[in-house]
Amino acid sequence: MKYLLNKTVFSLAIAGISMLSGNLSAQFLGGHRLKSDEDGPKGQFMVYGSLDYSKLTTPSSSSSTVSSAPLGVGYFINNNDLIGVNYAYSQNTVDHNVVYKQNEAGIWYSPSLMLGKYFVLIGQVDAHYVWGQQLSTAADAMQNFNGFRLRAYPLIGILLGGGWALKFKFAELSMLQTKTKEEGWTKNYVAGISGSTFGVGISKNLDFRKKIKNDN
Repeated sequence: MKYLLNKTVFSLAIAGISMLSGNLSAQFLGGHRLKSDEDGPKGQFMVYGSLDYSKLTTPSSSSSTVSSAPLGVGYFINNNDLIGVNYAYSQNTVDHNVVYKQNEAGIWYSPSLMLGKYFVLIGQVDAHYVWGQQLSTAADAMQNFNGFRLRAYPLIGILLGGGWALKFKFAELSMLQTKTKEEGWTKNYVAGISGSTFGVGISKNLDFRKKIKNDN
């Protein structure tokens, strides 16, 4: 019961922060939401994501990390809000041996505010199921884990034309909980602005709606 209560409180906190940040942004940054009768992306799909690779080599060892920020597909339910599904993967390798790999998939919701003609302030909330394997130092073998992640973060989007946009993430509030049979639950929280909360991605809007021909 306590576990479910903590999840509910955290989810409500994220929702409240997201709505509050949207209202404050609209007030202080001059942002505005597109009206339903304005020309906008309602009814379009959006695909987005990014891939990252890093490697560290020393005289005695080497390590590398491969990861994908959530790769997602969303649908514009109106000119300002999207809902969709996404997937992320990360893998750490030390001396050519995999020591950690994680998958996560789930649903997301993203409201937005236009800041002028070419910039947009975006919020995103993710709810993910998490699973993977990690190296157990006690057993010297890979062990399975699973859990969940709740995450909320803001982005600044730059509209490039043709449905393309660059997205810059600059903060994060998240909770990751995973468990193994041997060790039980492990909790990891992120809140604020730091190097690990920055990220860059790209998105593309896709319009599959039938075009209405104008005979005039």
